[in-house]
Amino acid sequence: MALTKRAQLLMEPDDYQQLVHIAQYEQISVAELIRTAVRERYLTQPKKPEELVEAICAMNLEVIDWKSLEADITEARYEISVCN
Repeated sequence: MALTKRAQLLMEPDDYQQLVHIAQYEQISVAELIRTAVRERYLTQPKKPEELVEAICAMNLEVIDWKSLEADITEARYEISVCN
C-alpha cells in the first residue's frame, strides 16, 4: 500500500525514546511502530461477543472450583505469614 498522507505529532522526549527502543527491538522504524499501533487500536473491528466466547472455550482452561481455590489462597497466606 502506498503511503499518501502525512501526519505529524509532537511527543515528550522520554516517550519518544521509549518508542525508539521498542522499534529497535522489533527491528522496525518508529513510524511503522506508530502506524501499527494506530491500526490495532483504532482501525480494526472489535470482535463479536460470540467470537470471544469461542476463543475462550478453545483455550481448554482448567476449571477450578471456588472452595479449592479459596483453600489454596488461605494456605498460601498462612505460609507467608509464618515465614515472615
